Amino acid sequence: MRLYPPGPIERKEVLADDVLPSGHRVRAGEKILIPLYAMGRMESVWGKDCAEYRPERWVTEDGVLRHVPAHKFLVFNAGPRSCLGKDISVTQMKCVMAAVVWNFDFQLVEGHAVEPKLSVVLQMKNGLLVKAKKRHVGGITGE
Repeated sequence: MRLYPPGPIERKEVLADDVLPSGHRVRAGEKILIPLYAMGRMESVWGKDCAEYRPERWVTEDGVLRHVPAHKFLVFNAGPRSCLGKDISVTQMKCVMAAVVWNFDFQLVEGHAVEPKLSVVLQMKNGLLVKAKKRHVGGITGE
């Protein structure tokens, strides 16, 4: 979700004149666009490997989930306006991924171009073509 957030751009409207933490002044009624798609690829925020999918970046060496401030990973927004569905979404995503990974092995179809199709909700331009093979875990066939 860092590299391919469902909503690639977040839009906010300024309610009252204010100064952002960066020092920029904003006036009531102005719109602020936050490019989440670009922020997930910022080397200054995520390091030299910012374009790589590395789930281990979220886990400490002890195997504990690493705390990452909500303002650094804005897919679900941050602060008092956080997404109401965040916890249930993350739980559902973990359950589905655990079931899929337990039961199947996937291999990307060779030569398939994986590209985003920019829209209000981020989509895949050509879909994701994979070969799925049912796994046999410990002599038991996953169902």
